[in-house]
Amino acid sequence: MAKTNLHFLIPIFFLLLTFQSRAQNRTESNTDQVVDTLINIQEVVVKAFGSDKRLFDTPGSIGVLTNRQLIREPSFTLAPSVNKFAGVWMQSGSINTNRLTIRGIGTRSPYGTNKIRAYYGDIPLTNGVGETTLEDLDLEQMADIEIIKGPASGFYGSGLGGVLLFNPAKPNRTHFAQSISVGSFATVKYSGKLAVAAKNSSHSLVYSRFHSDGYRQNNETNRHNITLASTFTRKQTTVNLLGAFIQTEAFIPSSIDMKTYQATPKKAAANWAATRGYEEYKKAFGGMTVQQNFERNWLAKISIFGQFNKNNELRPFNILQEKNHYLGERSVLEKKIISGKITSRIMLGNEFFTENYQWQTLQNKDRAVGNLLSDNEEFRWYNNVFLLTDLTIEEQFVVSASLNWNRTSYRYEDHFLLNGDQGGEQKFPQIISPRIAASWIANEKFRLFSVISHGFSPPTLEETLMPGGLRNTSIKPETGWNFELGTKGSVGKSLFFELSAYYMKVKNLLVAQRAGEDEYIGINAGGTNHPGLEIKLDYRLINRPDWKTFFRMNSSFTRYRFADFTDKGNDYSGNKLTGSPEMLTNWMLETIHSKGFFLNLHYLTVGRMPLRDDNSIFTDAYSLANLMAGYEKMFKHFSIGISAGAQNLFDVRYASMVLINATAIGTQSPRYYYPGLPRNFKSAINLKYYF
Repeated sequence: MAKTNLHFLIPIFFLLLTFQSRAQNRTESNTDQVVDTLINIQEVVVKAFGSDKRLFDTPGSIGVLTNRQLIREPSFTLAPSVNKFAGVWMQSGSINTNRLTIRGIGTRSPYGTNKIRAYYGDIPLTNGVGETTLEDLDLEQMADIEIIKGPASGFYGSGLGGVLLFNPAKPNRTHFAQSISVGSFATVKYSGKLAVAAKNSSHSLVYSRFHSDGYRQNNETNRHNITLASTFTRKQTTVNLLGAFIQTEAFIPSSIDMKTYQATPKKAAANWAATRGYEEYKKAFGGMTVQQNFERNWLAKISIFGQFNKNNELRPFNILQEKNHYLGERSVLEKKIISGKITSRIMLGNEFFTENYQWQTLQNKDRAVGNLLSDNEEFRWYNNVFLLTDLTIEEQFVVSASLNWNRTSYRYEDHFLLNGDQGGEQKFPQIISPRIAASWIANEKFRLFSVISHGFSPPTLEETLMPGGLRNTSIKPETGWNFELGTKGSVGKSLFFELSAYYMKVKNLLVAQRAGEDEYIGINAGGTNHPGLEIKLDYRLINRPDWKTFFRMNSSFTRYRFADFTDKGNDYSGNKLTGSPEMLTNWMLETIHSKGFFLNLHYLTVGRMPLRDDNSIFTDAYSLANLMAGYEKMFKHFSIGISAGAQNLFDVRYASMVLINATAIGTQSPRYYYPGLPRNFKSAINLKYYF
């Protein structure tokens, strides 16, 4: 199949190379800016670590996804976009079930994303136990997404794998916009946006509605999003406001066994289909950031934020009802010092977070609420104090050093006392996490960088609980050290490259042992080693005023292994890390013409993955091809864009998400597989009117 796919891409590739077109001068078009933003991604200024440096000059491995790259995908999810970056791997079981991993961290999270932090502007999206929900966000409203690979605890707190920074879009012209996207499986998304740009302020209000019947049985999803963002600037003061509301109802097909996956992948798991299991929730979050500039290069910034979430989940074995809310603040004081050829920046900050989480389980009596089975309340706190300093010497050496102090604690209250009081408090030891990164700017075209960083991820409160009313007070946070050496550079005016080699050593590995259909036990079972090599190439095939085409390639080669790993008396030391492929490659062709035409091709290869810690079962390797093409036209006060594309062009059967170490319940076979989508299509129309 892979050979056939390559034969398909080759004629398109050469057709683009031989195609001739005329230049067109347009006074109202901003095509050149579009090309620069879309193609020359290394020139983008990143906000990671508060540096506002060019991506090319920032020491460390950071990926950037622009707004246009996000919306020019033949998909309605984030996964295909982030999977274009070496070292980043997002599995998608359905619209509402995803797992993001960075460099092998987070593979053991059963149904979601853990050990990776995320921020929307200055607002944390990660809860008090390190879990992040990414599928709620409306991607069309993002200016860009920055992906920091490797521990960034020195500035962002807990997050052993890395950090995602979602930067909201800020309008520069007053306009009203509408977009409608339709796709396979009765998928429809509508979005409406009102944006106001004034001299000292900007505001945007966005509403979107998403519906899909889904590819599988019991797979329907409905979601509503409302997002409000405002910015006010007066002299040296800037105020940013951000608020969002999400309402979702999503049915759950769950994972299936090997026989069902091969014969009838559209089927849902039998027990989930029988009860028509689903989750429905309402979520609201928001915050305010005030930034004040002072004389002598002083800057102060403080953010306050909060979130409320109410969730109801109907499951075959019970009904789960959840409510949680959190509040927090993040403050930073910055001083910039310029002395001769040396520029330094010092930042001192604090992030405090408190969360209340209430959850109950009740009997599922033919989809009706039955007797109470458990009644729980959790209180979660953490505090991060961080110090960061940057030093630039003669515009040749950049050194960034940071230090983070963390204190995390939980308190658990058991309100269902028929089986004894399981309540108690869990305080983890103080953790100090340093990060030091350096970059040598040899000349305009070559950079050499190195990073040493420490990361940590505390266990969830549920992982501290044991059956029979006991708590595991000896459980420890998962910690790790990351060592990285890399280079960024260009050859001539056409080729940009980035190469990085890293080694991460993780200890006190947190393992969730399944004790029942809805019961997991957390233990520290050893450690893992994460050596890897990442390669990125951007080659400019065509560079004309009216037509630009880039060929891009990136790949990651890894050898993740268990080190001193024992679970239930079985020694898995030396085995391959479960749920992580050893090789990922991306091949991309992106072209844009001044008349408004664009074409994007993406070819992804994924190596096989072990499904069990004993490495007895592996997934099959697979390759996917995606295509997206479109046209945009700008008038004086009006613009229109149309696009269409296909995902999984060659209708490959593959598992888009897996459940590692799946356990057979009763007479059932282990359910490892979430089937990936077959060939499917998406088309969209975007309209904007500028006032």
